[in-house]
Amino acid sequence: MLLFIVPALLSLDCRASELRLSPPPDGGDAVPKLREAIAKCRAEGIHRLVLEQGVWNIYPEKADGEFRHVTNHDSGYRRMALHLDGFSDFEIDGQGSTLMCHGVIMPVVVDRSKNITLRNLVIDWEKPFQLEGSVVALGDDFFEVEMLPECEAEIRNGKLLGGMAEGFFGEEQNPKEARQDIRWNYWVDPQSKAAAAVQPTLKLWNPNTHSFAEVTELTPTRFRIRNAHDVLPAPGSTMVCKGMLRPNRLSPAIHLSSVDRVLVENVTVHRAGGMGMVVEDCSDVTAKGFRVELNKDSKSLVTTTADATHFMGCRGTVRVEDCLFENMLDDSCNVHGVYAIVEGLPAPDRLAISFSHFQQLGTVFARPGDRLRLLKRDTLLGYAECTVTGISRINEDYYVLSLDKPLTDILQPDSSIENLTARPDVIFRNNTVRNNRARSVLITSGGKVLIENNLFERPSAMSILVEGDNHFWYESGGVEDVTIRNNKFVGQAAATTLFKLAPMQPGEKRALPPYHHNIRILDNDIEVAGPMVIDATRVEGLEFSGNKVRLPEDSANSGTPSFVFKACSNLVFRGNTFNRPALIKIQEPAAPVVLEANTNLSLQ
Repeated sequence: MLLFIVPALLSLDCRASELRLSPPPDGGDAVPKLREAIAKCRAEGIHRLVLEQGVWNIYPEKADGEFRHVTNHDSGYRRMALHLDGFSDFEIDGQGSTLMCHGVIMPVVVDRSKNITLRNLVIDWEKPFQLEGSVVALGDDFFEVEMLPECEAEIRNGKLLGGMAEGFFGEEQNPKEARQDIRWNYWVDPQSKAAAAVQPTLKLWNPNTHSFAEVTELTPTRFRIRNAHDVLPAPGSTMVCKGMLRPNRLSPAIHLSSVDRVLVENVTVHRAGGMGMVVEDCSDVTAKGFRVELNKDSKSLVTTTADATHFMGCRGTVRVEDCLFENMLDDSCNVHGVYAIVEGLPAPDRLAISFSHFQQLGTVFARPGDRLRLLKRDTLLGYAECTVTGISRINEDYYVLSLDKPLTDILQPDSSIENLTARPDVIFRNNTVRNNRARSVLITSGGKVLIENNLFERPSAMSILVEGDNHFWYESGGVEDVTIRNNKFVGQAAATTLFKLAPMQPGEKRALPPYHHNIRILDNDIEVAGPMVIDATRVEGLEFSGNKVRLPEDSANSGTPSFVFKACSNLVFRGNTFNRPALIKIQEPAAPVVLEANTNLSLQ
């Protein structure tokens, strides 16, 4: 008899482990249904939520809300549609469904969870967050733009406004009046879909003419802009504006915070009012088949208004594989930690810290057991290490860390601190990155980093930035083991180096000891838009071998070296081929360079 009962029990258990939902038949707000489903899964121990294929409309009015700090975004009260908090061994399978968002809302949020899978979802917004339009006419001191109708552009109090910020809750102003203006502007070539060659700077106040910008409505979607630019834009180019510095990062598509072991697979983001996926204080994160791509049904040339993916203070391994990232208004991938400012010692073994960048407030800086390093702020040179035994968060900008030893005789003036435990290994492999503003990839992690078999095509700035910054973004720290191999690079910005490997160092001009270590750039196919390939400072151990480099025709006549090294050591160039003569410039202090079997490469 048991032979018949056991299969029946197993079948019942399998059904109980999954909850299937269909979208509202009338196309109405799906948020209440999703919220009830999440609560049911929690209460009944259901481990898989399946969203049957269709369009799920997401509105903020009935969504869960709370005040949230999201790294590298604007803090504030946020509404959330699918919110998992404290879940384990849980999967959301969208079956190809589209979460169509309306207003300022965060569609997918996961907090304090482990073993989470998100797959087979499309995330989009009904309206763009930015102003966007095409240049259709030029005059001596004006240009005219035809705005995308979905931007709902209008003139209010003499300013051109548009984009979408309805539903911006928790602000003093009327949320329906939280629109974007022409500040923070970027220009796109509609043919290549990459950055336009001419990049005017638009301002509400023109310091050259000492007058305000003038905007005239010609039709409901066509506007004449006068006296706002330093140079005229190129005819036919696309104007993109996302308004003030803050707030303009309000609605990331996915936010993962303090999640251990997470897989995001076969998820597509067409639009977001912030980043495609922002990940903080998480361990072992995999993005596979994650796509930030233009919606073919839209004329917009913008996907996310910030990075496609962003990882802060993570640990374990960050994997980004088989992904497509295009037309973002910032980088495709940024992996970094945080430099916190040391405020003093409330007790010999207690350290007070604060955060200098407004988009790092409230961050999870450390966990008990994490290893920390003290360093001098201007030089970025470490001088002591300690271990966290406890954390007291006084407010979003002031924490007190309990440590394993007293620092009374150790702590130096003007110090910062970084988390040595939150430095993940990074695998960035088999991805396509194209036509985005800013850099392709930023890596500032002391773990083992592998960047291989990718296509990096036409970013508006450098392709790879390995930095470290204790003066603006406060993103730590120095790399120890980076391999960049078998990639294809197609540059776009002739005035920018393709690889920049240097910490930001405005406070110290003299040569300093190495900050980055062991960077290998091997067997890549490199097409440079200008003469510069590598600009490196304070790097110990850099190998550039087996690369095929194509320089532009006028590079040999520019007088600009292709490689510039400052305060670097142990440099190796082996087996590279250049289509035109290329020069290496070594700045003080002089460092020996190994040159073997290269074509068209020599020391200046």
